[in-house]
Amino acid sequence: MTYITNLYPDPSCHKQLSTWSNGSGVNVEHIDGHFRYTNTGNNNWSISDWDSWRELMRLGRVVVIAYTATDGVHVGLESGTWLASGTTHSGSTWQAWKINVDKNRSVFCQGSGSLLLEAMAVYEADEWPTVQQLLPPGSRGSTEARCPCSDRR
Repeated sequence: MTYITNLYPDPSCHKQLSTWSNGSGVNVEHIDGHFRYTNTGNNNWSISDWDSWRELMRLGRVVVIAYTATDGVHVGLESGTWLASGTTHSGSTWQAWKINVDKNRSVFCQGSGSLLLEAMAVYEADEWPTVQQLLPPGSRGSTEARCPCSDRR
């Protein structure tokens, strides 16, 4: 059995993160142990832990997040190349990216609306094939895909 380790210290996203917006501000609400980030402008905005993410999300590592977003909010990972996505059993969206550019690290959003972060994981690049084995075939949007955001699988 191969073990993988989630390097992210807050896998359930209970810590409030910093926000940035190039227009209107981002409101933050604490809801059931998580934080909902809401942007009222139709502009770009992001969520990050400026102090640690650049070191944690090194070139080559894989980042997976699970979230719920309102219609009109497009979610990505700054400096990452999209790898896969799906829907968790609870109905949340999850996406995975590989860090491929040595620039800012943030959950980058476009548009007006809300984003509730539910889980996050950071894996070494060589663990991605093992993470993929946890996913059903063709999980690029499968409603049956499991989110590979736990501490260990």
